[in-house]
Amino acid sequence: MNRCFVFVDESGDFGFGKSSSRFVTVAAVVTCNPRQLERIPLRIRKRRLKKSILRIAELKFHDSSTTIRKDFLRRVVAVDDARIASITAEKKRVAGRYIGSGDMLYYDLVGELVMGLILHDRSFDSIDIAFDDRPCGSLLGRRFTTYLGVKIDQGCRDMAIIAPNVRLSIFDSMNCRGLQVADFVAGAIRRRYEHGDSTYYDMIATKIAIEKKFP
Repeated sequence: MNRCFVFVDESGDFGFGKSSSRFVTVAAVVTCNPRQLERIPLRIRKRRLKKSILRIAELKFHDSSTTIRKDFLRRVVAVDDARIASITAEKKRVAGRYIGSGDMLYYDLVGELVMGLILHDRSFDSIDIAFDDRPCGSLLGRRFTTYLGVKIDQGCRDMAIIAPNVRLSIFDSMNCRGLQVADFVAGAIRRRYEHGDSTYYDMIATKIAIEKKFP
């Protein structure tokens, strides 16, 4: 069985208020060797972090130093088979459709991203996808997995292709190191749009297989 593992996280928020981000990015890191990704946070904690920072439960792109960010991203690039896919929405362009329903914006972004992954490489007959639980919450999460399953089945029927066996899991990213890696990737990509800073994006550009704008 040809199997891959996908870790999906977002950067930015799904609100439309004055203090909300202008862009939101959902990014996926794909690999057939998830342990290589999962070792990255452990190695950085061991080699880079001061004792005072070791108490932090989870490393996040938005509140990490430049040194930590660059170390994370260098290690992602060093994983031979790692590939990156992303989709970014400029929220003012979709506000009329999604104000008051930020969860549906998340659903649609993920749906587009996952279908892009399936169509990009049809050699995988089994795909394990891990999501962060924060955008959805437990109740919305059950609706989300149902929505995404229907999206995949319908999308594959429309393209006249056999749908892969997709297993969807929702985790607290604190307990899933692959999601912590995806957080840094999503942060690097959104920063290019939100702040016009491509420093971190350029570090991972060679690994980006799919980059979409929504809609």
